[in-house]
Parts: sequence; structure tokens; C-alpha cells
Amino acid sequence: MIRVDHIGVPAHARLDAAGLLASLFGLDREIPDDGRFAPLEVSPELTIVFFDSEHIQPMHVAFLVDDDAFDAILKRLQSQRVAYGSQPNDATNGRIDHPLSERGLYFKTPEGHLFELMASSSNRT
Repeated sequence: MIRVDHIGVPAHARLDAAGLLASLFGLDREIPDDGRFAPLEVSPELTIVFFDSEHIQPMHVAFLVDDDAFDAILKRLQSQRVAYGSQPNDATNGRIDHPLSERGLYFKTPEGHLFELMASSSNRT
């Protein structure tokens, strides 16, 4: 068996980056900080570990979410004025007509990481 244990994501400020994602995803968890890493448990199967880095190579992380989670995250993106869009090359067009799902979106973090959400009930795969 092989499974992903965690994903390491570089950030300018690890706690700020973890806090932003936790806020958008509605995760009311205290983020531990050992001085090097700020792990955010997104689900029992996945932890995103943010770490400080001066040199950041933006990455793309995609999430499959249920309809209720999608709706809640979309509302938080809107209320926190985080730009989002339906295309990876246009993550600010304010649309959710995703190329692989009837409802999906992309948004970028301040570091330039591209996060993608696809509503699972409308997934066309």
C-alpha cells in the first residue's frame, strides 16, 4: 500500500499560510508550530505541512470536496475577498465553471500556490 502522508508547502510565514488555508477551509484547529513546521490536518488522510522558505516555487494542490464544503469554502473566499476563478490560468475571473467539474474553482495564495477545489457530486471523471 502507498498513500500520501503529507505535502510540504513553502511559505513566507508558515503560520500565516497555514492559518489562511485553515480559515478558508473552515478548519477550527489550533495549528501546532515546532519552530520549523506548521502542520495543518486537512483530513485524517492528508496533512499539509507549511515551512518557511525564502525561495518559493509555486505548487498546485487539488482537492475534491462535497457540495456542502464547496459552498462553505466559496462563501469564505467571497467574504474574505480572496480572488478565485474557473481556470488555472485565470484564477481571478470569479467563475466556478471548472474544466473538469460542473462546479470548481482555483485560488492563489500570497506565495503564488494554486489551490483547486472540485465539487465531488458534479465531478465528470
